[in-house]
Amino acid sequence: MNLKLKKIVVAMAAAGIGLGIAATADAGRVVLTGHDNDYHQSAGAVAATTAELLWVRASGLPVLVIDNGTEATTLIGGIIGAGNVVTRMVGAVTAADFDPTVYSAFVVASVESCGGCDNPVGTGTTLAGFSAAINAFFNAGGGIIGETSASDPNGFAYVPQAAGTTTPIFAFSGFSATAAGTTAMPGFVAVNGDQTHNIFSEPGSGGVSAAYIVAERFEDGTPVTIFADGKIVCTPGKDCVITVPEPGTLSLLGLALAGLAGFFRRRTS
Repeated sequence: MNLKLKKIVVAMAAAGIGLGIAATADAGRVVLTGHDNDYHQSAGAVAATTAELLWVRASGLPVLVIDNGTEATTLIGGIIGAGNVVTRMVGAVTAADFDPTVYSAFVVASVESCGGCDNPVGTGTTLAGFSAAINAFFNAGGGIIGETSASDPNGFAYVPQAAGTTTPIFAFSGFSATAAGTTAMPGFVAVNGDQTHNIFSEPGSGGVSAAYIVAERFEDGTPVTIFADGKIVCTPGKDCVITVPEPGTLSLLGLALAGLAGFFRRRTS
């Protein structure tokens, strides 16, 4: 290899860039909602979940549903086919279940205190014990959908991006989708007519990561459905964050690509 080209390739490698090979896996996507769509399964609930599922899935691989009953399993199976769903009860989940070569996404059923849902209070805390495996799954492109935490303030403790502690509500209407939500997730709708069970703090406040975007709001402006995507890096004792290339890395990449282009122009002139 020409010495100059070799130096350019080395510089590109240092910047995390390969020739035709992705340097890192695609980032994952997560949607969290205060609705218990798995319980009601109304037209709006199915439409919203369908849009969320299409957005979070990394591939056509099956979806893992963490469900101590049948509601979330039935909802997801009705959308993608029962043969594409694998169900685990909360107490049977292991770190090995969060395998991006087996599942395109996982869905966590609503907490039973919603008034008819399946998963026990404490599910979020239990699943948080698998945070390392969940973060790796997410970083490999795996998707996550979390149905309502209802009265459990730590119901979303397992997600890679902190969702804070949730606040329970009991409202049947007054929900509206945001432009950001419908743009990112075509077909996404606000769910009205079904009692809804939790709200979130505004992203960037109340312990909710600033990486989240609001897809749906209650009439008082509080977030009801939030979503995010990105690459997760977790520091022990601190929140997990989405990372972007450092300015210096981007500069190095630019120089490397410019040098490579110049080399080939000279070779072909």
